[in-house]
Amino acid sequence: MAENEAIRRLQASIDMLKERMRIDSNDLEYESHLRQKRQLQRILDRLLAKEADEKKPL
Repeated sequence: MAENEAIRRLQASIDMLKERMRIDSNDLEYESHLRQKRQLQRILDRLLAKEADEKKPL
């Protein structure tokens, strides 16, 4: 259950950064937002992979 909350919060953060990137597209902060988004996406991908592995039957 805690993992689901973490996944939801990570996805919300990624979505927020995507929106900020659209707004800041001509700004130096764009690169910073892009790096943060990529880091959060890697974390989210790992969590989702772990969750999928746990659901696989033995």
